[in-house]
Amino acid sequence: MKIVVVGAGKVGYSLAQRLAQDQHDVYVIEKNGDRIKNLENNLDVNLVQGNGSSISLLQEIGIEDMGMLIAVTDSDEVNMLACMLGKAAGIPKTIARVRDTEYENGTNAVIRDRLGIDLFINPEMVTAQEIYKVLKTPAALDVEDFASGAVRLVEFKIRNNLHVTGIPLRKLELPPNVLIVGIMRGSDMIIPHGKSTLEYLDNVFFLGAKESIDKVEVWLNEVSRPTQRVVIIGAGLIGRNLTLLLEADGYDVKVIEKDLDRCEQLAALVSRSIVIHGDGTDVDLLQAEEISDNDVIICLTDDDKLNLLVALLAKHLGVPKTFVRVGRLEYITLMEQVGIDVVFSPRLLTSGQILRLIREGENLINISTFEGSKAEAIEISITNRSNLMNQYLKDLKFPGKSLVGAVVRDNRTIVPKGDTQLLEGDHIVIFTLPEYVNKLLTYVGG
Repeated sequence: MKIVVVGAGKVGYSLAQRLAQDQHDVYVIEKNGDRIKNLENNLDVNLVQGNGSSISLLQEIGIEDMGMLIAVTDSDEVNMLACMLGKAAGIPKTIARVRDTEYENGTNAVIRDRLGIDLFINPEMVTAQEIYKVLKTPAALDVEDFASGAVRLVEFKIRNNLHVTGIPLRKLELPPNVLIVGIMRGSDMIIPHGKSTLEYLDNVFFLGAKESIDKVEVWLNEVSRPTQRVVIIGAGLIGRNLTLLLEADGYDVKVIEKDLDRCEQLAALVSRSIVIHGDGTDVDLLQAEEISDNDVIICLTDDDKLNLLVALLAKHLGVPKTFVRVGRLEYITLMEQVGIDVVFSPRLLTSGQILRLIREGENLINISTFEGSKAEAIEISITNRSNLMNQYLKDLKFPGKSLVGAVVRDNRTIVPKGDTQLLEGDHIVIFTLPEYVNKLLTYVGG
């Protein structure tokens, strides 16, 4: 597909990189010459310096065969205008990055339709929702749901679980209806087989029926007290959205922010949460606020090094779990190595969400990325035009390394075996590596 990305900031860069990997014909429009040069040196995409909301520029690069326009500049207004003009010029689908939560509610869906914008995506809200979801499973590093919530994929790190290490997977007695579909070891993602083993510090991906996945924590001896008391460092848009989500769900939230205006803005929105004007790196302040009595600290400032420092301080003072936001993707592995529990990138979460929307079709229902896009889980519906219908798993020859982890049939989740037959109407969840996704979708067909 020919796709135009307007804006070459962090989200635009990540998005263009992933779209190029998926072999789309990508055009990136950006005003800033320095950003254009950065992409020239790093990405194999078509670069155009100029205004993405210019009809003449869109016509110049060939608007007649464009399949989609995605506007991800730092300006909500520019993004909406680019999408409006693109839709008016005949581009079938448009997506705008919009931070203003006013456009999230149902009333404004009518306005979005009239503007010609198919979807608004709010990076800060996407990030807040992802953090909120992981908080619901205290020991997990990541959580994703499939098949309308019937299937869940969770990621755990092997630390104090040596009773499960060194044993071939075929000999492990996992909870029923649960399968290990991926192992992240160092920088390598492994699609496991029966002889594979779990090792110390592996990140392990478990997939299965939602009610069964809840038993994995017990199986790993990772049962911890439920998360109730949360400290958030930073009251920017992510912090604000997350605070409101957590407060609405009954969490006890304390927010520390250096900027007085941000403190006042957030304080006006909350009823029970505590907003403190102060420096999150101040050890005396952290001790005075009894930081060690909290279950988790979530560091959300724009400074990666500051987030790491505060998280390590909190860990030293006794906070059990740490979340850190990063802007520079190369810091993710380093932060995990020094003991940060959950490291996340808003730009990766946002680009992943957009990619999900681009790829979804009649049979591709859902797609999620993991570990900085080193693995993907895709949910596929078996239609009467699918190459998989009526096939047995043992007879399938998926391209590359892929593993079918779950089959949902008539609201029942099945952990498949070689003699499992795929029927029309089934939903299957496949764990695979990114480089095989396009070939896999072609193989599935339908």
